[in-house]
Formats: sequence, structure tokens, C-alpha cells
Amino acid sequence: MRPSFAHFPITPHAVLCGLAILFAVAGCASLPPPTAELDAARQALARAEAADADQYAALEVAQARAALERAQAAMARGRDDDARHAAVAATADADLAHVLSRAATIRAEYAQQQARIRALRERLQMDAMVSRTSPLDLAPAAAASPQRLQALDADPRLNAFAQYERLQARQALAAAQAASKRERAAAEQLAERRVGIAEQAARIEAARREIDRLEREHSELLVEASRRDAERARAEAERLRMEAQVQAEEAARLRAQAEQAEAVLDTAQIDQGARVAAAREKEAALARKEAELVTGAKLPPVHKDAQGNEVFVLAGDAFGSGQAQLTAKAAASVQALGIYLKALGAGSAQVFGHTDSQGEAEANRALSQRRADAVRAALANAGVSRNRISAQGQGETVPLADNATASGRAKNRRVEIVVAD
Repeated sequence: MRPSFAHFPITPHAVLCGLAILFAVAGCASLPPPTAELDAARQALARAEAADADQYAALEVAQARAALERAQAAMARGRDDDARHAAVAATADADLAHVLSRAATIRAEYAQQQARIRALRERLQMDAMVSRTSPLDLAPAAAASPQRLQALDADPRLNAFAQYERLQARQALAAAQAASKRERAAAEQLAERRVGIAEQAARIEAARREIDRLEREHSELLVEASRRDAERARAEAERLRMEAQVQAEEAARLRAQAEQAEAVLDTAQIDQGARVAAAREKEAALARKEAELVTGAKLPPVHKDAQGNEVFVLAGDAFGSGQAQLTAKAAASVQALGIYLKALGAGSAQVFGHTDSQGEAEANRALSQRRADAVRAALANAGVSRNRISAQGQGETVPLADNATASGRAKNRRVEIVVAD
């Protein structure tokens, strides 16, 4: 979606274009050929066409094309004043087509955002969203063009927007007042069009601001939905755990009665254990998703060791060369890991720092210890109890690859966080 020219800064070029409008409607005979006005009209028409004006503002874009054709024909015949008037009118028609097209697409986007939030609030069983009138649906003042522009300037909902378009409208109104009697009707029509463009552009900017607010609200609701899903998963896991405990007690009683009943109940326990394991896996997945949504960062890469423990790995680029301070990206990843571990509750985390074999062994061991301590502190800051975390620097003693190559040394520079149940 192309950005509205409502956001263009008011540059010296813009002021010169406004002065050109004044001269055009005033019929100044000393102006040079209207090449700049024709170029401006072509550019305005191109903007309107790119915004799908043929679909949303067919009449206005057709008027712009017709006016541009008249301007080109007049210039070819050497009638510069007629060409200038037609080019200025073509630019205004094209600008109006552009803002009408932008308003249509913004209105659809606004409705889509409202529908998304409404559906999410219903899913979360929250109060219905407060209904707000779209800025695009604000009624313009029913008055002459000067009064409409004054009303726009005085409207606290809109007066911060469309500064460039309002400048063009003021210039067009001034030109209409200065126009000769013969040209006043056309000048007033142009001024009315420019005021309408300013009104529509201000509403578009206000609607865009409201859409940004709706997007932020939607993101906050997604985080809340994720949190509630995680709570439900934890409750389900606890229910299944209690259910499994009751069934285990019943199984112990039945084993005393008959071997056949014991076999049947063993099968039931296995099935129940699988359900509990599946619930725990779902809880862990939701906890991971919640942590990544809250921090905006991914957890470190993870694998399972021979004992089935999760091993999260921070590569060597998580720290500066020879440093023990986490980079911003690595710190965010460790924060996400801490939130994840806190959500899971039980279990311990062992942090092991490793280096390659470059330099002295004792210096490498000390550096690996500092890096392990830094990760432990970051996990604690994220909410994990310090009693659950240990940190140990192992220096170069536990390599993963051959230190003789650069790639091997890069693999050996790491910090591992081993999470045990």
C-alpha cells in the first residue's frame, strides 16, 4: 500500500508549487511555459492510478485524465495560460482521486482490524470493545470552503494532520479571492476541491493512527491469549497428574488381588503416562511460545543429551571476543529462556562455560567461568530462582571439535545450559 502524500514535508518545492497555483489562477502573463505544471499533473495522476483510483474514484481520475489531455493540447498550440489552468485542475482532480482511493483501502483495513480484535475478545470472553467512529466517517462541515477549512483547523481530532494539503487549500482559497471575475468560478471550484482533499487527507492520517493503535491492542490480546492457554495447559497437566496418582493407588490395591488385574492396570498406567507426557510437552511448547512473544526473541538452540535432559547452547558469538558480557541479541534469548524455565517450575539448570584452546588454560577457564556466571545472572534476572541454577567454567577441557581448525574452535566456544527434571 502506497503511503499517503499526507505525510510529505512542507518543502521549499511545495511552497513554489503553491505559488504556481496562485499565478495560474490569476492568469499571470509573465510565467514561463507550464512544463512544471504538466509534470506535476502527470505525477499526481500516476500516484492516483497506483492507488487503484480506477476502482475507487473512477469519476475523479477520468476528470484528471481529461484535464491533462486538454493541458497537453493547449500547450502544443502555444496557449500556455490555458495549458497551465488545465494542468493545475488535472493535478487537483488526481490528488482528489488519490485520497478517495486511499480512504477506501484504509476503511477496509480499519474494519479488518476491528473484526480481528472483536473476535479475539470474544474468544477470551472479555467485554466487547468500545465502539468508536472511524475518523473516515466524520462528517465534514456543511459550509463554504473557507469555513470548512477553518472547521478542519479547529477540530482537535484532525488539526494535527494533513499540514501540506491544508497549505495547498489555503493557497487555493487565496488565489480564488485574487482571481479576476472571468476566472473566479474556476478558481473557487479548484479551492473547493483542495479543501475537500485536505479534509479527506486529515481523516486518512487520523484513521491510520487509529489502525496503529488497534494493531498494538491486537498484539497485547495475543499475549493474553497465549498466557491463558499456558494456564489451561498447566491446569490440565495437574489434573492428569492427580488422576494418574489415584489410578496408581488403585493399581497397587488390585495387584494384591490378582496378577491379571495388575497387568490390565499396568497397561492403563502406561496409557495415562503417555497422556501426562503429552500434556507436559504441550505445556512446554506453550511456555516457549509465551516466552518468545513476551521478549520478541527466540530461545537458544536446544538438543537432548544421553540422559534425556534439554541442552540449550549459546554459540561463541553470544559474547564479544575475550569478553564475558552477553550481546543484546544473546541477552534477549537468555531472558526468553529464563521466562520459559520459570513457567515450567520444577527442575534445575546447570550452566557450563567452554572455550577453545587458544591462550593459556587458566585464563580460558577463568573466562569460561565468567561467561557461565553472566548467563546464570541473566536467568536469575528473568525470574528463575538462583537455587535452581549452578555455573561452572570448564575452559578448553571439553571440546566438541578439533581445535586445530578455525571452524572447530568456533564450535568449542560456547555456553551450555543443561535443564534436568
